[in-house]
Amino acid sequence: MHIEIPEKPAAALAALEAAGLHAWAVGGAVRDALLGRTAADWDITVAAQPAQLAAALPDAKPMGGVYGTVSWHGVEITPCRAEGGYSDHRHPDAVAFGTDLAADLARRDFTVNAMAWDGRTLTDPYGGQADLQAKLLRCVGEPEIRFGEDALRIMRLYRFAGMLGFAIEENTGAAARRLAPALAAVSAQRVRGELNKACHGARPSALAPLIAADGLTAFGFSGEALRTDPNALAPLDAVPDNLLCRWWALFKLTKSDAYRAGRVFDFGRSFVKDFARMDALYAAGCPADTHALKRLLMEPVPFSFADAAETFAAVSPAFASLPALYRALEKSGEPYRKEQLAVTPAELLVEGIPGRKIGAVQQCLLKAVVDTPALNVYPTLAQMAKQLRGMV
Repeated sequence: MHIEIPEKPAAALAALEAAGLHAWAVGGAVRDALLGRTAADWDITVAAQPAQLAAALPDAKPMGGVYGTVSWHGVEITPCRAEGGYSDHRHPDAVAFGTDLAADLARRDFTVNAMAWDGRTLTDPYGGQADLQAKLLRCVGEPEIRFGEDALRIMRLYRFAGMLGFAIEENTGAAARRLAPALAAVSAQRVRGELNKACHGARPSALAPLIAADGLTAFGFSGEALRTDPNALAPLDAVPDNLLCRWWALFKLTKSDAYRAGRVFDFGRSFVKDFARMDALYAAGCPADTHALKRLLMEPVPFSFADAAETFAAVSPAFASLPALYRALEKSGEPYRKEQLAVTPAELLVEGIPGRKIGAVQQCLLKAVVDTPALNVYPTLAQMAKQLRGMV
C-alpha cells in the first residue's frame, strides 16, 4: 500500500524525520486518500513534546491554544497527545503530550479518522480500513464516551454520513440519537459550520435522524415533521448544491422556524434578505406561463433563479413545471429585467429624462415590454420615455 502525500505535508514529514522525530499524516486526509478523494487539508502529528517540535522546526509559527499546534509552510503539525475529562462536553480538561501514537489515535472520533501514515506504514488500530470498505461510520471505543466528551462529534457523524455516503453503525447511531440534545452546549458558530459542510454534501438528508432526535432544537429546528415522516427530508438531496437553496429547503422540509434560526446562527442581513425573497417567490406559487413568470421576476432576484426553481420543484410537486418554464423564458430572450431594455439610463439622460426620474421611467417601460416584447426597440422606448417624463 502507498499513500501519495502532497509536496508540503511530505516536506514536513521529511523535515521532522531529519530532526530525529517520528511523524505521521493523520485524520481526514488519510481517510480521503484511501477513498481516492482529494483531501482539503493534511494534518501532521509528531511523537514529541512541544519544545522538541519547536526546536526541530524553528521557523514554524505557533497557532496558540493548549494543543501545541504549529503551522509550518501552511501545514498544521501537532504533538501526539492524550486528553482527559470533558466537563463542558466540548473541550478536554487536561492535555498530556507524549510520544505515544496509540494514545493520540485513541482519542479520535471515528475509526475512519483514526489512521496514520508515516510515508511507509499505515497504522490502523481500530479497523478504519475495513469500515471504509464497508462504508460504515463507527466510533473509536464506546460511542457514549466519545459523544459525551465532545457533543460536536454527533454533528460530525451525520455530516460525514452525508458527505461520504456512509451508513452509521447501529450502536454509534443509537448513542448519537440519545445524546443529540447535548449539542445545545456547543456554540452556534460551530454548529452552523458543520451544517454548512453538511449542506454541501452529496446527501444532506442524512441529517434527518439528528433533527428528529431534537439535536438541533436549541438552534431553531423542529424534529416533529421528521418524527411523523422519517423520509420528509429526502427531497433535500435533489436541491442544487447552493448554500442558500439548501438552507431554505432544510427549514421548509422540517417545518422549522427559519428566522429564529437565522438570529441564533447570525446569518447576516444579506443572507436573511435573500432567504425572505425565496420565501416570497415560493408563496407566490408556480406561474402558469412565461408571461406570468416574467411579471414575477421583474423585481430583481439577487441569486440564481435557476437553482431556486429546481429547489421549489424538489420541495413541492406544485412547482414541478417551474424549471422547464424558466429555461423556456431564458431561451426566448424576452425581456423582464431593466438591464434588458433597449434603452440605457445614459441614453435616457440624453433623451432629456431627469436623473431622479430614470428609475421610475425604466420601471414603466419594463412593464410595457413584459406585456408586449415587440416594444423593446430604442426609438419606441425613447418616445415612450418622453411621454412618461411628466407622469412619474
